[in-house]
Amino acid sequence: MWEGIDPELRRQYDSLRTMVRLSHQSPAREWPLVFVSEFESLLVVREWPGGEVTAYTASSRPEGERTEG
Repeated sequence: MWEGIDPELRRQYDSLRTMVRLSHQSPAREWPLVFVSEFESLLVVREWPGGEVTAYTASSRPEGERTEG
């Protein structure tokens, strides 16, 4: 019997849909980039016009090439 879409899958789909929608907007506010040496990457934090806040890391090195420190 069909009980609908898995709630976790639905949550992931909604998150993806939100990120695609935000990619077509300009951030309302963007905090200064912070280098996180433990992960050799930049932390990016943005606030969007609708009040959503996103945070992610960005690195120029592939995951397998990171050095241990």
